[in-house]
Amino acid sequence: VDGAVDKIYEVTVPDKVTSKIKMRPPVPEDAPDFVREVTAELIALRGDKLPVSKMPVDGKFPTGTTKYEKRNIAVNIPQWEPDVCIQCGTCSLVCPHAAIRIKAYDAKYLKDAPSTFKSADAKGKDFAGLKFTAQVAPEDCTGCEACVMACPAQEKDENKQPTGRKAINMMLQEPLRATERENYKYFLAIPNTDRNLFKAASVKGSQLIEPLFEYSGACAGCGETAYVKLLTQLFGDRAFIGNATGCSSIYGGNLPTTPYTKRSDGRGPTWSNSLFEDTAEFAMGMRLT
Repeated sequence: VDGAVDKIYEVTVPDKVTSKIKMRPPVPEDAPDFVREVTAELIALRGDKLPVSKMPVDGKFPTGTTKYEKRNIAVNIPQWEPDVCIQCGTCSLVCPHAAIRIKAYDAKYLKDAPSTFKSADAKGKDFAGLKFTAQVAPEDCTGCEACVMACPAQEKDENKQPTGRKAINMMLQEPLRATERENYKYFLAIPNTDRNLFKAASVKGSQLIEPLFEYSGACAGCGETAYVKLLTQLFGDRAFIGNATGCSSIYGGNLPTTPYTKRSDGRGPTWSNSLFEDTAEFAMGMRLT
């Protein structure tokens, strides 16, 4: 503390902004009207200025809105090393925010891929002739390192000793942000893996299914949300969720965004929360109505 006094120096504050960094809009321009007109204003802390006419009449808010936030809060993000990977899917399974995903797909989808997009020949007889990619969402990752710690694949030297390099390794996010943003966008555009090729009741199989709970506001490394995500992968297209108040109600449906989302066909979890201690009755009412 005493030493800090000697290091104090004056900072000159300019009369006008000199930074070349521009504040980007709260959500992308291609976001739905409600997200641009209402959700974006809440994100920008201008919610008090919204007119009542903008509020949903019945109190329903759209799902699948966390994807528009792009919070960029991670200092370091995971990077996939195809030559070390055993394609087990564990990294995707343990990710609390669905920010790292896997796909097996036809090689034709690599034709227009970005130059930095990574792939490998898919392992396993059921995926013969296909390509495989594990891709991180750089702007949605929280940098918790759960995927790295869970990864069982390690590079070994000529003496068969671990080199410290795994199939997933943490690297600075900022230099990778732009390229990985494009890679992730391209990854999402690749069709999901054919469900007839794998069994959902396995680690790898479950992670080849699109998660319907993504990019929540849960703490980095959350021990709960990986299970919620898995639940939506297995049953999310038909799930009615009556939520008991607690962490799950905050990361699950706290305004302004909702992490529960839907597939391209419009199917996904229906979620609501009762503040009272009547969750079972509340959920039954949802089911009946």
